[in-house]
Amino acid sequence: MDFHLTQASDTNVQFRKFFAYAGVLSQNDAATWATAARTSFGAHIAPSLVTGCNLILTVLTDLTSATAAQAQDATAANGANGTDNLPTGVAMIIKSKIARRYRGGHPKVYLPGMRQTNVTSSNLWNTTFTSGFITLWNSFISDILTNVPAAAAPATEVNVSYFLGFHNVTNPISGRSRAVPTLRVTPVVDTILSHSINPVPASQRRRNENP
Repeated sequence: MDFHLTQASDTNVQFRKFFAYAGVLSQNDAATWATAARTSFGAHIAPSLVTGCNLILTVLTDLTSATAAQAQDATAANGANGTDNLPTGVAMIIKSKIARRYRGGHPKVYLPGMRQTNVTSSNLWNTTFTSGFITLWNSFISDILTNVPAAAAPATEVNVSYFLGFHNVTNPISGRSRAVPTLRVTPVVDTILSHSINPVPASQRRRNENP
């Protein structure tokens, strides 16, 4: 599921969550589930985002095949939590825990739309805010899982790993090498066990229009 947001002049803010289902997902059921995900975001997440940070599109893509269902819900869910927004490049990291241990980047979401008052004088997220927000995030995920269409149930929140390590690719003209992620033959799917919030605000350089 892809959640497309806008914040101020930035019209390309997105985060992605993966969910596995056990049954069959028709096109109609995919549309129903996408709408449920958007509704859950509007109920649990949007009220904590600043005014001007809005969910504008929810896209569900079934990855079982190239011809499987894809559904879109273009109903907006608008932030309404004040106008003292942080710069658009600032995001809150929501970390997801899995049972498998490995080096490198672990599953996480970079969520924009936080208020200046959510940050303490020590440049950390306010713990009162984060303790309440992680409860809202868990409710958001729980609603998506609960509202899986009956024919596709049960559903599980997962992470999908498509790459394993790197390999070097040499430019034939410059002779310079660069590390490129190596695509797995078969993606690895891990069940998400829990969520937590990184206490330090994160920076999204692309949202700051930096390279």
